[in-house]
Amino acid sequence: MTGYAASACLLLLCITGCHQVTEYRSGDLTRITLVRSSDFQVEGIMEDFEMGRTMFSDGPGGLILVTAEGRLHRIDFASMSEDTSYLIGGSSGDGYGDGVIDLSGDLYVLGPGSQVIEVDLTTDEVVDGFVPGPDPVAICASPNWPRLYFADGTGFIGEIWTSDNHTGFTTNLGATPADIMVEPAGGRYVIAGCTDGGGSLYGIYLDISQYSRKLTIDAGSPCSGILPFGIDSSFAVACPCWTGDHGYVCTCRGYLDTLIVTSREVQGHPVDLSFNPTPGYLGYLHVLSRTDEGNTVISVFEFPLSYTVPELVTTVQLDGFPRDIISPGDGEYIIVLTSDI
Repeated sequence: MTGYAASACLLLLCITGCHQVTEYRSGDLTRITLVRSSDFQVEGIMEDFEMGRTMFSDGPGGLILVTAEGRLHRIDFASMSEDTSYLIGGSSGDGYGDGVIDLSGDLYVLGPGSQVIEVDLTTDEVVDGFVPGPDPVAICASPNWPRLYFADGTGFIGEIWTSDNHTGFTTNLGATPADIMVEPAGGRYVIAGCTDGGGSLYGIYLDISQYSRKLTIDAGSPCSGILPFGIDSSFAVACPCWTGDHGYVCTCRGYLDTLIVTSREVQGHPVDLSFNPTPGYLGYLHVLSRTDEGNTVISVFEFPLSYTVPELVTTVQLDGFPRDIISPGDGEYIIVLTSDI
């Protein structure tokens, strides 16, 4: 997922390997749209969330929205109503861009000033705020250890021990990372997608070493997101290709010795990904993209044969700039966050 520049600027990857900056007014309004996975029709919309930035699943029927004003909203998306909201930090246009819920159930979200903010979702209290590195841009959680892994915009991957939130190992990359993922089955592999011209992919096999190495393949152009599919050693990489008419998504198999890469064009320029293993034969991959006109398109892929052979099911068009996308629980809904400007 992307970070945000000062004065409420959305940072999107550009071809230079840095970030393309698109400016927004400080009071931009966002909306949450529920799209049914059964027929890909819009079921409901919640509007007028100021400066919404990132969403998380909150158990059955629950949704968390964090805004650039540092407010956390807990929402029942079945009834499309808000349960509660409270501040977790100060207002900032350059924070609250990515986050993850760890094994304990606490939310860790990237905040302003290079902070990671820990929120106890049982008590709805902020329990910690710490700086793991100079410029954390993405974060993920181990599925079976009390560890987080983060990508830092200064060019490295780092580990966080959630017992006391100290930074463990760090390992330098040969490029600037945009996003990071961890193997969802065993938590042994950490992979980062980078913003250099070739879209370099770097990985760590934690069973052997804490040092990263460049994978045998790359994405072909700067990355905006990376996401694992499940237990099949497969993952997806999004590439916006801002100078072209459209971007694409790569599906890859193999974490460090990657053998297969399939590329599929999508409408618009992809900025985020979500995956749910329940719908379809092997699940649905949702690619969230921005069109050249400034609107949102979701490309939905299924996998009738394997994760390396994605097939386009449909596209869903929405008004507004894309912000975030998730597909929680059993995958009944695709939930999309968009901005009015």
